[in-house]
Amino acid sequence: MTDIDRRRQRRRLLLVLALLATVSGLVVLTALDQLGKDRAGVIAAFLSVAAAAAAWEATGRASDTAEEARRTAEIVARIERDRWLAELTPQFEFTLTKEGDRAAKLLVHLAGPDALGYLESVAVRIGDDDYDHTPTQQRLGYTNPNGPTPEEIAAHIWGPFRLRPRIDEADEHGREVTVTDLRVGRGRPLALDRTMPGTWMEGKTYNSWQLEYEGHPLRLLLTCRRGEETWHIARTVDNPDWRPADPSAT
Repeated sequence: MTDIDRRRQRRRLLLVLALLATVSGLVVLTALDQLGKDRAGVIAAFLSVAAAAAAWEATGRASDTAEEARRTAEIVARIERDRWLAELTPQFEFTLTKEGDRAAKLLVHLAGPDALGYLESVAVRIGDDDYDHTPTQQRLGYTNPNGPTPEEIAAHIWGPFRLRPRIDEADEHGREVTVTDLRVGRGRPLALDRTMPGTWMEGKTYNSWQLEYEGHPLRLLLTCRRGEETWHIARTVDNPDWRPADPSAT
C-alpha cells in the first residue's frame, strides 16, 4: 500500500466520522426541539464541521492527484532516459591477431552508433573464467604457507590472454587499460600476451596451462563513459589456436 492510499484511507475514515457527528447532531437537535430550545447555533456548528471535513477531503484529493502526476512524470522521464541510453549503447568490433606463438594484438574498434559520436574513455578489463580458484584449504579457513595469497589469486588472470603489462598504460598485472577519446569509426590496438601459470602452480607448464583454456574465449569487460553517462558492456573474443606452427618451437 502506497502513502497516497494510506492518506486516502485516513481521509475517508475522518469523513465518515464527520458524517456520523452530523447525524448525531440531528438527533440532538430533535431532542432540543422537543424541549423548546434554540437550535440555530447547534445547526451552524455541525454544518461548519461537515463543510470543513468536505473541504479537507477535496484538498487531500487535489494533493494526491498532483503527487500522482509528479510520480508519473518521473517514471516517464526515467523510461525515456533508459531508452535513450540503450539506443546509444556503444557498439564494438574486436579483431584479435596472433603475433608469434605467445603474443597477439587486439584491435578495439568503436563501430557505432553514429549518434553516440565519441567516448571520453573506455576502460578495457580482462575478465576471468567462472570458477572459484580459492584453494580448498583457504575456503575451509586454513592457511597454507606454500599456497597463493588471496591477493595473488585476485591478481592472476584466469584465462588465455592478458594485456602486456605496463604497455599502452596497462597495469602491472595486465588486467586493465583505459583508452581515452575514442571516436565512432576509429579503433585502438592493444598488445596482448598469452598467460602463464601462477608461480605457485608446481609442475604446471605453459603448454598445460594453455591447454586448459583451449577453446575458451578472451573475456572483456568494458566501462564506457561520456559526460555523466556510463555503459557497462561484456563481450568475448574467439581464442585462436595457441600451438606454434612448428611444434619443435616449444
